[in-house]
Amino acid sequence: MLKYIILVILALSPLIVNASGTSGFEFLRTDFSPRSSSMAGSYVAMRSDVNGLFHNPAGLAYSEERQFMVNYLGYLLDINGGSIGFTQQIENIGRLSGAIIYFDYGNFDETDEFAVSTGRNFGASDLAFAVSLSNYLEDRFAYGVTLKYVHSKIDVFSASAFAFDFGLIYEAPFQDDLFIGFSMLNVGSAISAFQSTEERLPLSINFGVSKKLEHLPLVLNASIKNINEVESTILDRIEKFSIGGEFTLSSKLRLRLGYDNNLHKDLETTNGAGFSGVSLGLGFIFWENFRFDYGYSSMGDLGGLNRIGLSGTL
Repeated sequence: MLKYIILVILALSPLIVNASGTSGFEFLRTDFSPRSSSMAGSYVAMRSDVNGLFHNPAGLAYSEERQFMVNYLGYLLDINGGSIGFTQQIENIGRLSGAIIYFDYGNFDETDEFAVSTGRNFGASDLAFAVSLSNYLEDRFAYGVTLKYVHSKIDVFSASAFAFDFGLIYEAPFQDDLFIGFSMLNVGSAISAFQSTEERLPLSINFGVSKKLEHLPLVLNASIKNINEVESTILDRIEKFSIGGEFTLSSKLRLRLGYDNNLHKDLETTNGAGFSGVSLGLGFIFWENFRFDYGYSSMGDLGGLNRIGLSGTL
């Protein structure tokens, strides 16, 4: 089974690596989870967390219990979003997961071509439904496949698409608690367009590693994202890295820090980038099976993003 999946990836690579430029449905790149975002989204090789569904569905194969998550994102300019999800093991099939993400851009005043208000307002929103199957290929290999239906609406106009996510996670035999992850996200095409031009999906190919340190209560994660985008040098691709860590301060408390170098570079201005790309957060475990998370991500001069979430096992 594994060899066939690898062959498919190799066959698609020449087409996918050259896919770059602008695309629609950009909200699919948004991280709604306070846990993963506080580690700068370096979640490609993380496991056993339903919040990782949109980073790498293979990580859900490591879950041992039913999980749920509910997240809220306070974005810039009073834009809000959220996600809910659930995962459960199905005998003889694998781990089945489902999630919904939603983005609300608020209301806008309509104007004519002379920027004069018409007295009418309209809204804009995004919505995605995801269903995922995860399991083990071999003892050290896990996989995950996700089917997503995506819908965007602006006033009376709308666009929709179907997309697939695919991921692998490999447990290294030469080092304890070292995991290597690969994900290919948003592979698909639009099935309807806002007007005559169909929107392309924001394809993303990512690699990552996760390592639990032997003598410290710390899990380190690192990822290189969007390596399919065209860059002039290999170094430019490597600079798209993010790194994050989760410290276990006590049995109830987790501290998380992260840094996204690509975001830092994108937000750099003549005054510098400041703390853009830096993220931090806390996780508090209560009633043994539930966890409250908070995450903050700096966008430099633009402001910051705040996320809160509740997750747990049932």
